[in-house]
Amino acid sequence: MTETKEYPLPTVHLNGTSKESLLQGNVKILSAINELREAIGSCQFHGRDYYVQDVRRGLSPVTGGTFDKAYDERCKHLNNIGDFEQYIEKHIQHIITQ
Repeated sequence: MTETKEYPLPTVHLNGTSKESLLQGNVKILSAINELREAIGSCQFHGRDYYVQDVRRGLSPVTGGTFDKAYDERCKHLNNIGDFEQYIEKHIQHIITQ
């Protein structure tokens, strides 16, 4: 088993999953991540969909309002997807080099 500083990476060997299967599985995950990114990018996400909540609460829709909180939350999850994408890319690169 090979390890990065962050986590272990798989080792291709005769008694384990084949190199081809490991590679195909990780490439499939990477493809799904790309499809997820496309879906997220095509989903409407706009401040006008949140400002009414601010008006009801008497908050300013311009600064620190509900959309800002929703945007921060979305960014957090997009960053997590990016981290997972890098994790899978490291697996692919590692598997290819074996």
